[in-house]
Amino acid sequence: MSKTVTFIIATLLLLLTTNAHSHTDAAEAAALAWLEAIDSGEYEQAWEASSTLLQVPLSSNMLARTINAARRDFGAVESRRRIRVIRETSMPGAPVGDYAVFTFQTRFENKPQIIETITPHLEGGDWKVSGYYVN
Repeated sequence: MSKTVTFIIATLLLLLTTNAHSHTDAAEAAALAWLEAIDSGEYEQAWEASSTLLQVPLSSNMLARTINAARRDFGAVESRRRIRVIRETSMPGAPVGDYAVFTFQTRFENKPQIIETITPHLEGGDWKVSGYYVN
């Protein structure tokens, strides 16, 4: 292979890696902003930052009740650390698209080891949360 072709391939791979990394950073920023709103009890703000995939089945009041029920005895968030991110193009029951599935190990005041899974979805050029699970 000529040096020119090798250079072009290397440049394209670098650009693709950089683009994928920036998409992951943007998705994580959206996920963390959503979690911060939830942690602060700002459920309306979290609902507004949610994907239509989450908004259609849940009103902001239903979101608040669901989160409160899931995290009822946890207390305040003390720390949150990302332990994994997986990029997907499809999710069960959802349309094909660009998804990032983040897994966080979270320490709450009354629960030292909780796993949170949050899934932002690229919707209209913006990352918006489409799913949240607590284990």
